[in-house]
Amino acid sequence: MQWTAFVLCLAVALPCIRGDNVESEDRSPRLIGGTNAPWGQFPSAVSINTTFNVHCGGAVVDRQHVLTAAQCVFNANLRLVDPYWITVRAGDIALAPVGARRQTRKVSHIFVHPQFNIRTLEHDVAVLRLDRPYDLPSNTINLANRTRRIVPNGASCQFAGWGASTAALNAPVNVLQRFLPMTVNDRDMCNQANMHAGRMLESHLCAGNTGGSNNAAPCNGNAGTGLYCERALVGTLSFGLNCGAANNPPVFTQVRFYNDWIERQFNQTQGQPAGWTPAVL
Repeated sequence: MQWTAFVLCLAVALPCIRGDNVESEDRSPRLIGGTNAPWGQFPSAVSINTTFNVHCGGAVVDRQHVLTAAQCVFNANLRLVDPYWITVRAGDIALAPVGARRQTRKVSHIFVHPQFNIRTLEHDVAVLRLDRPYDLPSNTINLANRTRRIVPNGASCQFAGWGASTAALNAPVNVLQRFLPMTVNDRDMCNQANMHAGRMLESHLCAGNTGGSNNAAPCNGNAGTGLYCERALVGTLSFGLNCGAANNPPVFTQVRFYNDWIERQFNQTQGQPAGWTPAVL
């Protein structure tokens, strides 16, 4: 996915979710295909929404902190949004109606990796501090088990998000959480000239279909969503939101490279201010 296209997606093409209701005219899928997730299969997965109509995914990493992609907290002018406008929903596999298990939180602080490159999406990680901790223990919310191990090629993993049954423009969004099986690919293969052309770095992980797929792929609105291998969080979606297009496999930021940085944010007192821009533009 080229950067220009990404900015346009953030500005105009991502699905619109306002409040706790899915708008009837919303027809842009966040993923296509997959299988409905049962309660508790992905207890750390969250839905992140802003008033700018940007939808992203994330994972609970602490009672009061959520991990997502850094790209999710910037507006179309490449400036950090005000945390007040971000809403995080956890503990509910349905976008609508509101379930009794859902816990909704606002964001008080945003911590973006200081080396985040908004053009290459290197170090594409951010931690969101919630206005109050989640009520734990909970039957449907739990902290992500963040892996510290290398994920081998060929590993069988699962990607959890929300989406539609097909990529058709008139396909209604399925309000239930769904998951896609994904196999970890060799980085060199994904870095070939006809795929990501050397854009993938050591801190990236490539998984999912490399060929065209009309029935199982992530689409717009899934940045920051987790990839889980053996129930451990191994990555957050960064680019390659192919929606079934060939030669554009999903690429994830590997959590194992950022575990220490993530944990340091739990005790930080100052996040970046609204309007902040990354050093690399």
